[in-house]
Amino acid sequence: MSGSKTQTQILSMPDAFRGKGGRRQPVLVVVQGEEIGRRYLLNEARLVLGRDPVGAQLVVSDPSVSARHAALSVDLDEERYAIRDLGSRNGTFVNGVRVRSGALRDGDKVFVGATVLKFTFHDSIEDRFHGELDRLMHLDSLTGLYVRRWFDQEFPRVFEQALSRGRLLCVAMMDMDGLKAVNDRHGHQLGSHCISQAGRIIKQCLPASGAAGARFGGDEFAAWFCDAAIEDVLDVAESIRRRVQAFEFREGEVVVEPTMSIGVAALSSDVSSPEELLRLADEALYRAKKNGRNTVCR
Repeated sequence: MSGSKTQTQILSMPDAFRGKGGRRQPVLVVVQGEEIGRRYLLNEARLVLGRDPVGAQLVVSDPSVSARHAALSVDLDEERYAIRDLGSRNGTFVNGVRVRSGALRDGDKVFVGATVLKFTFHDSIEDRFHGELDRLMHLDSLTGLYVRRWFDQEFPRVFEQALSRGRLLCVAMMDMDGLKAVNDRHGHQLGSHCISQAGRIIKQCLPASGAAGARFGGDEFAAWFCDAAIEDVLDVAESIRRRVQAFEFREGEVVVEPTMSIGVAALSSDVSSPEELLRLADEALYRAKKNGRNTVCR
């Protein structure tokens, strides 16, 4: 079943391509574009780079990149790496020169659409370094959930995969009730404490796999649930609502009681875009607010 991450997309590696201990890993790193810092590990013999989340293994969310833009061939044993354009609309360039196909060497820059990726190698130390950057760039320090930017990048890919494969997908939009009054009466420090604890409750309630939650900003949150029926997601949402209601939000001698309103929507044949699914969840959240708050609606 947030938001990536720098983002690392880990691709499965066949046994034939498992490297010797300590061998550096070939990677592509986005050095220019909306997904700057994103890392792609090159672990398969042939990988397609493009915008299509179903037809490409290296998904680049750049509207000027073709659905299947270029293919990379990877031979870890012989240490040979090459790229071939797949008839893309805007062409594939290596170090500024347009290519139909060509070898890749450490430090080469690959231009696809408005995105520039650097071909290089990482060892285990660099992997740990970039893993820490993943955490710093894409996790909200207050709540431990993903940031909205990561959610906005990843959700269209999750949506397209579910739509093309006929899989279940649900979204929950969440908003805290009464936080403005907490801020006005007790200050933003207590308000931030409430947001922090509510975010951690959400994170604890999400399934261990197939789900991701993000802080949308302020006291608003969102989560997606892959391969989950709406009834199961409603149960998770109700668990979040109950736990927030029961939690003691305390700072010193001051105790406040904010609650959570939640709207849930499911992918159906009537939904054709990720924006539409989010809108349906937002409309359900509005109904929860209108029905008295501290409730879950679908």
